[in-house]
Amino acid sequence: MISDRRRVRLRSALDEWFVVVVVALLGLALLGGWGAYGAVADDEDVEQRTVEAWSTTGGFDHGATVQEENEVFPVGTELSDRSVYFAAVAPELEATFTYAYDAPDGDVAVSLEADRVIRSVEDADEKEERAEYWVTNETIAQDETEGLAPGEEHATSFSVDVPELAEEAEEIRDGLNDSTGTLETAVVVRASVEGTIDGEPVDRVDTYEMALEFDETTYAVEAPAAEERTEERTEEVAVAGSSGGFGPAALALLGVGSVAALGVLGVARRKGTLAPSAAELERIDARYEREEFDDWISRGSLPAAVRERSRIEIATLEDLVDVAVDCDRRVLEDERDGRYYVVDGEAVYVYAPEGLEDGEVLEVDPQEAEEPTVIGDGSGGEDGSDESAS
Repeated sequence: MISDRRRVRLRSALDEWFVVVVVALLGLALLGGWGAYGAVADDEDVEQRTVEAWSTTGGFDHGATVQEENEVFPVGTELSDRSVYFAAVAPELEATFTYAYDAPDGDVAVSLEADRVIRSVEDADEKEERAEYWVTNETIAQDETEGLAPGEEHATSFSVDVPELAEEAEEIRDGLNDSTGTLETAVVVRASVEGTIDGEPVDRVDTYEMALEFDETTYAVEAPAAEERTEERTEEVAVAGSSGGFGPAALALLGVGSVAALGVLGVARRKGTLAPSAAELERIDARYEREEFDDWISRGSLPAAVRERSRIEIATLEDLVDVAVDCDRRVLEDERDGRYYVVDGEAVYVYAPEGLEDGEVLEVDPQEAEEPTVIGDGSGGEDGSDESAS
């Protein structure tokens, strides 16, 4: 809550800087109006954004049939989607690759080609891309379809004798007398898509890989079961207004508030009530000056005889408090005449607030004036009528 003194100072500042304040409020009013209009107008703006248009899904299902007698799996048992298979009892891996896409609409031709791949690559597992020393590949399956719609699937199946593949890889390596790099075997499927998806022409090739790792008795299979890939495109979308955190209502309120403030200031300036009067300033200053020195002031009524002693006029209440400190006395505020006194022996130091400096003396009841009052100034007096003690 703003105190009276701050309120008076604020009014004085507004009066002194009236033209500057008016210009500032006019600027805020224009800013509020422009911002509110711009926020509403910007609702129709658009910007370029990247959005998901459609997606594809490709993945492998794999398994092996037990072909040799053993103590664990009966012959003919279907082992499926295992991370590791036993080469001695189930050497032939059977797999199916399935492709599909998801979009609002589409009509494409899809060609799936599975290649058995043997290659030697750089020994640098931490690198994202490794150098390829040599590679051989053989197509083991190929299937095509026309008019594939969203949600429909197209698949191709193949089989690989993993121990035989591993043996072939070692023979190639020995034939090249190659001891560098890492030997890898895999089945790589290329999905070629051509047609129209979601109204856009499409001609692309996606590659999926099923890695095979043989270690004499077992072989491991690592392949995606359902890898989703997203196709994005740029399109125009509606965006919110450029007014930041201020909505149209807030900006409009800023403009209206500025106009209202201009009106209030103008009326107050015209009526002469904007700037505080001199009397009001003096009253406020006197009140706060009185509160500032309250610890040094006592209220009471001085006898007429004391007020008639030799008087020394003091210009300010602060100066009178300094006198009281020097004399080791208190400042006495006479509740009848409004003046402040410091009684020191036969001398009386007096401060008269604004409006009493003309020597005005408030009317005092004669009977009250004759009553002895102890004022505590330390001066001698047998009858005690003007006797004082600190």
